[in-house]
Amino acid sequence: MNGASEVTRRYRLLRGGRVALEIRGEPGLLISTSVPPLPAGTSPVTHSFATASFQLAEAEGELGALLRESSDLDAFLEAAAGAGYLIQFIEPTSAQVRRPLSAAAADGAAPGTGSTDRLVAVGLSLFAEHTTDPVVNIVELPDGLGICLVHAVRGGGKIYVAPDESTLFVGSAVDFDAGLGAFRDGVRNPIRSVTGADRAAQPEPRR
Repeated sequence: MNGASEVTRRYRLLRGGRVALEIRGEPGLLISTSVPPLPAGTSPVTHSFATASFQLAEAEGELGALLRESSDLDAFLEAAAGAGYLIQFIEPTSAQVRRPLSAAAADGAAPGTGSTDRLVAVGLSLFAEHTTDPVVNIVELPDGLGICLVHAVRGGGKIYVAPDESTLFVGSAVDFDAGLGAFRDGVRNPIRSVTGADRAAQPEPRR
C-alpha cells in the first residue's frame, strides 16, 4: 500500500442518539472516557487493528467484547450494526502536518521560544533520567496540543508533552498517530511512570 495516500478510516457508533464509541482502523490504544482514569502505573489496553475511545459506560463491555471477537475492522462494524448500533463514517479532513521543530540533546539548547522551550525541557529531562545524552526529534503537535519528543532508537519511545506539562510516554512499537490519538483523548502517565521499572510496563501493540 502507498502510505502517503492511504487514509485511515474513522467511525462513530451511536446507540439511542448517544455516541458510544469513536474508532479508527489502525493498531493502537483502547481508551475509556466514561470511567475514571486508570490508576498510576497501569498500562493502557492496546488492540491489533483499532484505536478507539469508549464514551458510553453502559455500552463499553459489549463493544469491548465485539472488538475482541472480531478479526478486523469490517467484521467489528458488521457485528456492531447487528447489535443495534448506528454506524457513522467520519469524513476525513485535511491532513494535519506534523511540523518538526528541531533535534536536541539533553544537555543542548531546546528549540523554539517561550512555552515551547519549557515543554521541550520537560520531555528532555524525563528522557535524560534513563538514557545517556538522548538525541530526539521534536515535533509540534496539531491543535495546540503541545509537542512530542521522539527518541528514534530501538526501545527509545516517544514522550508527548501538553501545555500544562502533563505527559504520555509510549514505547517505540506504538506509532506516532496511535500515541497522538490517545494523548488527544486525555491519556497521561504520571511523570514517575516514564522512568525506571514502571517504564518497562508501557504498552506494546498486540501482534
